[in-house]
Amino acid sequence: MSSTDFEFFIFLCQAGSISKAARELDITPAAASKRLANIEKNIGCQLVTRSTRAMSLTPNGNIYLEYAKKVTSTIEEMNYILKQESDEAEGLIRINAPFGFGRKYVSRFVADFIEEYPKVECQLHLSDQPLNLIANSFDVGIRFGSLPDSGLHAKKIASHQRFVCASPLYLNRHIEPKHPRELSDHNCIILRQNEDTYGNWSFSKHDEVHHVRVRGTLSSNDGESVLSWTLRGHGIAIRAEWDIYHHLKEGQLIRLLSEYQLPNADIYAVYPYSQNLPARIRLFIDHLAKKMKIVPFQK
Repeated sequence: MSSTDFEFFIFLCQAGSISKAARELDITPAAASKRLANIEKNIGCQLVTRSTRAMSLTPNGNIYLEYAKKVTSTIEEMNYILKQESDEAEGLIRINAPFGFGRKYVSRFVADFIEEYPKVECQLHLSDQPLNLIANSFDVGIRFGSLPDSGLHAKKIASHQRFVCASPLYLNRHIEPKHPRELSDHNCIILRQNEDTYGNWSFSKHDEVHHVRVRGTLSSNDGESVLSWTLRGHGIAIRAEWDIYHHLKEGQLIRLLSEYQLPNADIYAVYPYSQNLPARIRLFIDHLAKKMKIVPFQK
């Protein structure tokens, strides 16, 4: 039994009569009737009770119609998936990413992607705060940490952490904190990216959660400035693993309170498509995940 037989039978039932189906298919009623007869012969039972102007389904006909719809729907879904897998990526991708991470990694990954897919055009927009993808017509956003329930879909592209750190210069002048509450006695460099939460640092160890209100003489909404001050020994800061990996490795910064966990900082690609993800978007997100596996901080 071919899928075209299923499609013909569904069309016949929608038309409601053999003569109407024949007119719409631009064939003769005799040809339409013969095709129906061949289908019934192949499966060995009558599907339709015929009359001059109308027809009705037999019980077997109802069963056949039900499964014909399932089969054709499955075939359509399969064809769509195969088409998505084989489609050449082309068209525009608009991407939103954080300034620092976007400059250091995403811009490079975008360049690699368009070299592989020359029919794709990418627009990279870097911002201090995540922008609304739908309102700003972005296809993909790069986000860190727990995602709000915004209706967006997400794919994790890398495991990632934030660390508490200070320079050896600072630690030569101050006692290293062993518990989060001791941070209140230190000069902490604060990143002011969220006016509601800046200066409130949270830590967890096993089932215990510690919230600490920190203070300091320096604060900024720019992560690069915070890192520069930390390297010069002005205080203790929280920085992203991707940003300080080499400084830790070279001994320019020391990780503190390593037994305690900071809030989730995993890296995600988020997108507003619920289904039928365009090939260029799917391939770009897969490209990001692949590239993130080879960046230095990925163990």
